[in-house]
Amino acid sequence: MKSTNTHVKLLMYAGSFFLVILSILAIAATIFVAKGNQSYDENTISVTGSAEVNAAPDVANFSFTVKETSKTTDAAQEVISEKISLILAGLDEVGIDEKDIQTQSYTIYPKYEWVKIKSEENVALDGTIFYPGNNNKQVQTGFDVSQNVSVKLRDFEKVGDVLTLFAETGVQNLNGPNFEIDEPDALQEEAREMAIDEAQAKAKRLAKDLGLRLGDVVSFNEGANNNYYQKSYARGLEFAVADSITSSPVPELPVGENSITSNVTITYKIK
Repeated sequence: MKSTNTHVKLLMYAGSFFLVILSILAIAATIFVAKGNQSYDENTISVTGSAEVNAAPDVANFSFTVKETSKTTDAAQEVISEKISLILAGLDEVGIDEKDIQTQSYTIYPKYEWVKIKSEENVALDGTIFYPGNNNKQVQTGFDVSQNVSVKLRDFEKVGDVLTLFAETGVQNLNGPNFEIDEPDALQEEAREMAIDEAQAKAKRLAKDLGLRLGDVVSFNEGANNNYYQKSYARGLEFAVADSITSSPVPELPVGENSITSNVTITYKIK
């Protein structure tokens, strides 16, 4: 009997100890959550900085489409291949590297047309039921095949030659030339560093005016429009094309400059 009572007391002590541990853990968790949710609004300052870097573009980007419609996919693809081969040969003569020519998409779609049907066929035709007044039927007449290609030109003196080539080969959906910076990352980093310097200088002045000292950085944020290109500050480039190639004058194409911007926000603790 004595052994049983001792066993019961041990269980009670163990249960009480367990409840104490749970209470301590609950208090610790509450403190942790409170610290995690602590707002620095009353003990921080936030400053912004912005910078812009201007640079002349170094590439002219084009994109175009070659299309063909035929009764069979093989026939359409054969024509597409011949046209693309002719264009690639012309781009090679201009001096464009193969790595700067890329197929963006290649599509094949069935082509349909609406045709008239006889009135006595309105009930059913080829397993299809036609309702009264419906005397048209959609039938497949062939295939539409198209290939979309992008071209990157690094020698602006050849822009006129490329435009002439595209005109002579009858490409469709021509877009370009778009004058851009091929690798803007270094310029973006330069703009970011300038924006940070401006923000830091603002923070030091503000802390001095308020009689405070800056602490650690709490947060840093860079604006979403970091890779915005603004074609401005135009400087004209006129491309001359020999009369033997085309009788149509090539338009004057301002190249301009592109602007890369960075907008940052830095939040500091204050002492």
